[in-house]
Amino acid sequence: MIATANSRTGNPGRRSGITLLEVLLSMAIFLFSLAAIGSLVDYGAARGMDARMQTIGTRLAQSKLAEAEAGVVPVNTSGTGIFDEEPEWNWTLDPGQPTIPNAYPVTITVWREMGSNRFEVKLTQVIFDPTLMGGAITATPSTTNSAGTTVEDPAAAAGTAP
Repeated sequence: MIATANSRTGNPGRRSGITLLEVLLSMAIFLFSLAAIGSLVDYGAARGMDARMQTIGTRLAQSKLAEAEAGVVPVNTSGTGIFDEEPEWNWTLDPGQPTIPNAYPVTITVWREMGSNRFEVKLTQVIFDPTLMGGAITATPSTTNSAGTTVEDPAAAAGTAP
């Protein structure tokens, strides 16, 4: 007599292996987990894009604040424009009311529209109006008189001032 797999196990009604129901259930679990992983990848890519846009926007806003500090962009009037190096990014400059004379709280807003998303960065800094700052050419040298005090008028330091 030829021995079969069922007769060796001692249970002639059961077959070894997995059923079709078990295969379908495992496939459903696999597909649900694959869909969840796919949505997590999409979410991660979107957050990566947000971080990239935040970084670029912050760099551009800091650049525009530096231009305002240097006097390239006036700090006492509103302004708007686009960046030469990043033409898809826009900027606005909004000066606030100075609480200290000629020191303006300047707010730079930088934004970009990408599809239905708007990426925006705002930076605020108090900037002294650079048009009112003196330069090295207009500065008068200060000297120290014999008493050890600093005087602005060199003639007064020498004791020849009237």
